[in-house]
Amino acid sequence: MKRTVLGAVLLAFAPLWACSPDASPPPAAAAEAPPVIEGAWHVTQVNVESGLDAGAHTVDVQPAIYIFAKSHYAITAVNGFSARPYLGVDPSEAERGRAFAPFTGSAGTYTAADGKLALSQKVSMDPAGMNAAIERNLAWVDGKAVLTTSTPETGKIETELTRLDGDMITISPEAERLRGVWRRVEMTIDSGEDAGTHVDDMQPGYYIFSPPYFAGNYVSTFAPRPALSAKPADAELGRVLDGFASFAGTYTVREGVLIFRPLVAKNPDNMRGRPFQAIATEWAGEDVWFIYTSQDGRQNRVRLTRVQD
Repeated sequence: MKRTVLGAVLLAFAPLWACSPDASPPPAAAAEAPPVIEGAWHVTQVNVESGLDAGAHTVDVQPAIYIFAKSHYAITAVNGFSARPYLGVDPSEAERGRAFAPFTGSAGTYTAADGKLALSQKVSMDPAGMNAAIERNLAWVDGKAVLTTSTPETGKIETELTRLDGDMITISPEAERLRGVWRRVEMTIDSGEDAGTHVDDMQPGYYIFSPPYFAGNYVSTFAPRPALSAKPADAELGRVLDGFASFAGTYTVREGVLIFRPLVAKNPDNMRGRPFQAIATEWAGEDVWFIYTSQDGRQNRVRLTRVQD
């Protein structure tokens, strides 16, 4: 907090114009613009009031990316203060459940006003969170956003968000064209149990692109997921949460090829620093198709339509 010292010392260092009858004071400095939450952020500190994790956490904070468009948001966050183990080639449902449980993935709309951040979840990794509302206290400290909530077990929890700076990364016109909020509206699957075109049974899902950053959160099944029981076992968590995709990081588009480089993902195996499979893009009017081609030539196609933000 900056403090201004008033009195004789201030007068002694008054500018020359203040002592000259012929001089006019310079125009008043423009009022500092209020902070805005629009943009991409990562978690840099978490303060926990009580419980097993009580204290200030910095170096052990796990990866998390928050992206705020004008009225839409996306959150992808590893919770807790220790890295999750990789799953390996053929993990059991219980292993997947243990890996997925300490993760938050959601997207929807938001408002930020009067010291409150109100989230209206359109899609959430936890089925109970679909279409649910969440509110956090919002404060600004030295340009950082601090979100505060509390639980009976931990007391007050403060999460510090620091803006991600992508100014040094060159944004191609193709990557810029994706800027904004997109909804998954159609999928064509080449073969297998779900082969065919899916429109009416598409479940909620969104991408937000804030070049060079992106976040994707969507239900990957073609039917609503069942609600979790009150105290789900690891295997139940694995079955239910497996039908949700959540990841965020940076992206590039060159000559119609989209590359996602995840920094945080629901699946810990996708946090090894390797880019995802290259995705071909194809524009259809104002919509865009993401085309995934397997090594044997089979294609799965997903159509996204822009959401008014």
